[in-house]
Amino acid sequence: MAQLIGLDFFHAQNRLYHLYRLNSSSVAELPHYHNYYQVCFVLRGEIIHQQGNNNLHLHRGDAFVIPPGYVHSIQFAKEDSEIYSLSFSYSLFHPGFSQSNISDFLMMLNEAVAENNNKLIRMKINLNNEQRQNVQVLLECLVREQEANYSPGFSAAPSLIVSILYTLSRAYFHQSENYEQRKEIANYEMSLSKCLEYMDKHFSECITINDLCRQFAMSRSTFCMVFPQFTGVSFKQYLRNKRIAEAESLIASHPEW
Repeated sequence: MAQLIGLDFFHAQNRLYHLYRLNSSSVAELPHYHNYYQVCFVLRGEIIHQQGNNNLHLHRGDAFVIPPGYVHSIQFAKEDSEIYSLSFSYSLFHPGFSQSNISDFLMMLNEAVAENNNKLIRMKINLNNEQRQNVQVLLECLVREQEANYSPGFSAAPSLIVSILYTLSRAYFHQSENYEQRKEIANYEMSLSKCLEYMDKHFSECITINDLCRQFAMSRSTFCMVFPQFTGVSFKQYLRNKRIAEAESLIASHPEW
């Protein structure tokens, strides 16, 4: 049975990210999944990324991104194998981040997990020499930032992680098969925009996630993942905010109440 690993495993809840160099791990070698995203970058040697019976071999300079909920394991194929492992929560980023190309990239990986798409084993990202050098330098800068342990308001960690993801997403979407999948993400954004228009008109009625998913052709898992990225709040909070704002408006316009 796969083990769930959370950011609290690294005692990093307050930072919302954790980075370390790894050359072996009894935890990583067993089937497991996360409640966060993980970026792996191979520094030396070779590792084998496993999902079920599927094996993906990665060598020095290769990278991949693991979305939340994806059951996998990592085997260190050589004695000198070493990786950078970066774990981070999506809540590390500001709400407007949902409109970025990186968000499309992460959303695509999430949707593949939600739909049990075994093709996700293709998540290996082919980097050219310049991209490999950039990712490694950014990871090294992030190591120093983590060691300095600045308060959130002074930390450059979110910006460094965004820079890493921009580099990875550019390389990922450069692959034609992944670029085509990106077009599907635009459909979710369009559906969600129509969904929000509907909620803004009918917020006083009984609205459920299941009803909206049926009406706007989204799976529940996709809706729950995309909605807070798009709005910055959960479905319940969005609905509650609309109803509170309407109640305050009614009270202000009818002081005699």
